[in-house]
Amino acid sequence: MPTPFTKYSGCGNDFILIDNRQLQLLPPKNSIIEICHRQLGIGADGLIFLENSTIPDAAYRMRIFNADGSEAEMCGNGLRCLGQFIRSIEDVSDHFFVETMQQRMEISFTEDLINISMPAPTELSCINLPFGAKEISLHCLNTGVPHAIHFVNDLENDQLFLHAPSIRYHHAFKPHGTNVNFAKILPDQSIAIRTYERGVEAETLACGTGAAAVAIVSSAINGTKSPIKIRVRSGETITINFKGNGSILTNLVMTGPAKKIFEGCVDIEKFGFQLKSSSLIR
Repeated sequence: MPTPFTKYSGCGNDFILIDNRQLQLLPPKNSIIEICHRQLGIGADGLIFLENSTIPDAAYRMRIFNADGSEAEMCGNGLRCLGQFIRSIEDVSDHFFVETMQQRMEISFTEDLINISMPAPTELSCINLPFGAKEISLHCLNTGVPHAIHFVNDLENDQLFLHAPSIRYHHAFKPHGTNVNFAKILPDQSIAIRTYERGVEAETLACGTGAAAVAIVSSAINGTKSPIKIRVRSGETITINFKGNGSILTNLVMTGPAKKIFEGCVDIEKFGFQLKSSSLIR
């Protein structure tokens, strides 16, 4: 049966969004992989379900699944897309709370931009790992999902992403692995980044939690001042605002765009999604 969906992009990080509050779809891993497939499905970096919150102090719940079928803790670009999606289908205020797997997140709007209030980072560390024929320093932290960051002089070096999977799966980051970010400080003190995303298993055009992680680390080790503009691979910009330094941060906010690409209907059952109540599909 046809199920409505909307495709959104957060700075090039693209998602399929489905209002699952009445449908209550159950997403088998293979079904997510197929629907996110660029050639054989709709195509996306991930699938986001809008669901009813399970906690009293949030209006909505977000479930996000990576293109490999795994469920992620949260996603900054995905949250901005979800916020824009909610505003397109419901009359909502300029700010509201969304439940994610591990925490409650606040979404607000400033003209055409979406703001995500984020918790302070956790699990900050610095480790040295083999990188080809040499060893590199990685700055590690969790901004909702885990990230490892390495600052480079040449962001276009083709060797970077040859070694990214070995960092992503390194035993130091077991059992869940990490996202891998390469960053370069530009003359205007903005920062360009490239991200190999866990769950997509490839470079993506943007990563919101990665942008926040890079800004926080650059503040701590390079003295970069907030607000910090992060230029992602798509060429668009995510702005990170915060007070404090390093692990002692308050008022951490990620701001950026989210754009509707297209909408349509998909026969969700053909992709193998299970329905709790097929009579609700029409």
